[in-house]
Amino acid sequence: MPAAEALPDIRHGRNFEVTIPGLSLKIGYFTQVTGFSAQLDVLEYAEGGVNDYVHKLPTRIKQGNITLKRGVTGETALMDWFMETVVKANPQDLSIAMYDALGVLQRPTWSFRNAYPVKWSCSDLNASGTELLTESLEIAHFGMELK
Repeated sequence: MPAAEALPDIRHGRNFEVTIPGLSLKIGYFTQVTGFSAQLDVLEYAEGGVNDYVHKLPTRIKQGNITLKRGVTGETALMDWFMETVVKANPQDLSIAMYDALGVLQRPTWSFRNAYPVKWSCSDLNASGTELLTESLEIAHFGMELK
């Protein structure tokens, strides 16, 4: 009987550090990062005289936008980068590293080529609510790489 294979470790991240080396700017730590996705577009081609199937040909990959979320702080780096992009897009490489509850760097890390912000938002202000204020930055990019 063959030996059982070890299951891969499942990662649990507590904080996510975002850095933009091209701007010499450390944006900070985030509690939520969403939108990691890539989708292959398919071109359907119906060949004349062949009625029992349609050819499906791969074309290009569409990268989803990522969204960074964190509690509102006095730091203005996110808004500054967004406002700079409004005047002139300045795509930068961006990396995201994941840390566990003890502050230990986890693998993998993600790198995004030519990233730039496309939307900034803040949670609603509600004096009677108990929720923490959060800000979000949605970022478009030209491709993702796992390291």
